[in-house]
Amino acid sequence: MNQESVQAFVEARSRRPDWSGIAPPLRPSTIEDGYRLQAAVHDRLAAGGDVRVGWKVGCTSVGGQRGFGLREPVYAGLLASGRSPSLADALGRGLASPSLECEIAVVLRRDLDGDDVDVADAIGACHIACEIIDNRYGDAMAVGVPSLIADDFFQVGFVLGPENPAWRTQDLTTAAGFIEIDGQRKTGSAQDVLSAFDSLRWLAKALARNGLSLRAGEIVLTGTLVTPTPITLPAKAVSMGIAGFPALELG
Repeated sequence: MNQESVQAFVEARSRRPDWSGIAPPLRPSTIEDGYRLQAAVHDRLAAGGDVRVGWKVGCTSVGGQRGFGLREPVYAGLLASGRSPSLADALGRGLASPSLECEIAVVLRRDLDGDDVDVADAIGACHIACEIIDNRYGDAMAVGVPSLIADDFFQVGFVLGPENPAWRTQDLTTAAGFIEIDGQRKTGSAQDVLSAFDSLRWLAKALARNGLSLRAGEIVLTGTLVTPTPITLPAKAVSMGIAGFPALELG
């Protein structure tokens, strides 16, 4: 991987929420190159102390994929610096054009590779989670999907809600979710996206294609149940929920 490209993307990340652009010769030209550059950026950041603690799966709906010209989801890293203890803390960081996502998050109890069939057995804990995404690019499609992947596909932060100890007795493939911001509510359903299990299975196979694997202790955000919801800050009241899970609220 071209070290100039790695350094350019690391420096661009350090300037968040601003995006000054990256010279075309330093950008990846294919999705495969985007993932290779993403991994190299993660390694560079880890060497500086900001380790990857898990993964996110994005574009888990057919409509979301179509909007980016994709035929499958995408994955990106979750870094330690992006984890916040509360929504208030997460939304207090510098953001350009943020949106919220309502997700089922899992914490792995054992390693998981692309050949595993029983992905549920690898899950140690299950939570509601909020992912904060930020379109700091303006015209994201002008930046290009490979560069978005290298820059962790809009990911800037996340919050895990309380653990749901009863998840094994629930049908997560039909779970309904909502996001409510200052009295305006949007709803969605796991029926319209990859289920948490299918998302995890896809991620394990996608990582394996790129020489990576899921490790015990890692967090996976399995994809939003509700269409990404823009938020104008500061917001007075924010809540999100998934049927059967404790709610996650601003405060």
